[in-house]
Amino acid sequence: MRIFKHLLQGISRTWRGVCVSLCRRDVYGVIADNRLKAMFRVLSQTRGNVASVSFVRVSVGIAAVVAALLVPSCGSGGGVFEQRVAESVALQISHYPDSRLVDVYKNFFHDKFGPGHMIADSAAAGAYLRRELQSVTGPSQVSRAEVTGWEGNFVRVDLVVLKEGVIDYSTFMEAFMESAQGVQMPEVEEWRGEWRKIERVIRRLYPQLPDFDKDSKFLDSLLSKGKYVVHHSEVYSQQYDPHYRLFKKSVYETRLQHLLDLSSPLKR
Repeated sequence: MRIFKHLLQGISRTWRGVCVSLCRRDVYGVIADNRLKAMFRVLSQTRGNVASVSFVRVSVGIAAVVAALLVPSCGSGGGVFEQRVAESVALQISHYPDSRLVDVYKNFFHDKFGPGHMIADSAAAGAYLRRELQSVTGPSQVSRAEVTGWEGNFVRVDLVVLKEGVIDYSTFMEAFMESAQGVQMPEVEEWRGEWRKIERVIRRLYPQLPDFDKDSKFLDSLLSKGKYVVHHSEVYSQQYDPHYRLFKKSVYETRLQHLLDLSSPLKR
């Protein structure tokens, strides 16, 4: 009974977000077949343990896919901003169900600030990347390349592409450093105002996110002090072991995309 309770909760959380995402079928090609691929990847990892937490996650994923396939249309209220925010959050929750509000924040923050805040100089960035690569043992994302936030300004590329030799180190670093150039980062207060609008959409669609109010207060306090960088939540870090770098979407498309396997499409 507990499993079905979680399933029903998952349906209620994902239905509205998926419905909104269907209003933007054209945005970066997000359609039901991609959701099905993501679902089957999760299914392949459950190893038949239907009583486990993994089964609950799969059930929620199935609910999202069924909604995406069956809902033909949705209302037009809320505008493009809310539609795209809802779409981005729906995909994150579907792909990374252990996300907390700080993890969702990080996705939208990346879309606004890019990799500039991560780079002191090329030598330091290179040294840090080489150290991090030593701990990369496999993929940490549903797709090796995923678009960030609601505007899609940047692409998050899994470091596993370096481990696999899909992209050579020099090409990867050159594209990464290029992506950090000319990024117009907003003032913290401006970003704080935008994040509040984003958070309102998230709260309406996913009020059940664990520690929502606690994370909300933490983020607002951080931004009120003129700070904006956060780490992934401990739960997210333990569950997904994230390791990636951010690239301008234009740089990714011209310098990296052709090197990646076409069977692993860019996710939005």
